[in-house]
Amino acid sequence: MSTQESHRASKEARLAVGLSTAPVSAQETAMQRYLSANDYESAHLSARPVQAPSNTAGAGPHGQQIIENPSRTGSLVVAGVDGSSCARHAAEWAATEAVHRHAQLKLVHAYHLPPTRAAGYHPYPPHLLTDLREDGTAVLSDTTAALHRRFPDLQITSSLTYGDPVTVLRHASGSATLTVVGTHGRNRTTVALGSVAASVAATSPSPVAVIHPGEINRNGPVVVGVDGSPTGKAALSYAFQAAADRHATLIAVHCWTDPSIDSPVPAHPAGVVDPTATQAEEQHRLAHELADMVAQYPGLHVKQTVVHDQPADGLLRFAPTAQLIVAGSHGHRGITGLLLGSTSQALIAGSSCPVVIARPTPTS
Repeated sequence: MSTQESHRASKEARLAVGLSTAPVSAQETAMQRYLSANDYESAHLSARPVQAPSNTAGAGPHGQQIIENPSRTGSLVVAGVDGSSCARHAAEWAATEAVHRHAQLKLVHAYHLPPTRAAGYHPYPPHLLTDLREDGTAVLSDTTAALHRRFPDLQITSSLTYGDPVTVLRHASGSATLTVVGTHGRNRTTVALGSVAASVAATSPSPVAVIHPGEINRNGPVVVGVDGSPTGKAALSYAFQAAADRHATLIAVHCWTDPSIDSPVPAHPAGVVDPTATQAEEQHRLAHELADMVAQYPGLHVKQTVVHDQPADGLLRFAPTAQLIVAGSHGHRGITGLLLGSTSQALIAGSSCPVVIARPTPTS
């Protein structure tokens, strides 16, 4: 079998394995080991030239191509893409958001070969790195072309980078006002975004929007969780501006629970703690928390809602009709060192509408 025929056969076999939806079996593992039997180090010496777009700025470590368009200064929205339908959906949402913000859009595709653990064992064939670069180049070109057809006036840049997707997106987000990722990636053999969405939300220096598959209710309200914490205040600031940009209603939701009456074994008998009185107190607290933001946006329709429930469950009630849910990365109950709170994780996992995880800016 010639080198070209071997290359084509192994590429088709990898695709067949990657598109499988069944759990990874011993046979699949053996097949992937077989397909990766050649020397990895030779990939850097024998890789074929990549047909990169004309805006290629140069090569980075490991021979990767860094694709970068000239860009204007100003607001920047970053979107991770991997060729999946969910990532394309996320890129379209990011493009719409960039238009709302009069911002530029930067598409980022990360590819990498996981390091081997055994010294002297190099499992990757010499052409695999080139295949990944070519696939990434095609993904960026196709996504950019599709978005330009829908948004002809939008400034779009692109970056193809070798590296772990979480790290690549974190670095790309350093100067961004928003980072956008989808919840599901392409398949097991590519760098899929679905496996890293929560990690990106946890570590990105900018707010992160996590986009779920399916139609988005563009006429629905913007919903924000309010808890008085620094990240909660960042979520408020983001949500008010997002609602104003969309000319949408803002629903500010404050959730409360009391272990003395809500735990499986209440600490007090019924009647000792009055839920009605607590509800009124929390309503007053919510109004006080919103007062400054309401004054800054006098024309915005704001609904204040107090819910006797856990924050994640309370906010998820609004997901079927909302066009966006905004929450802080962690609230008052967040533990020092915990990068993403349980409420944020639950929203990312369970919401049917886009979720934005906000965090304070370094100066706030």
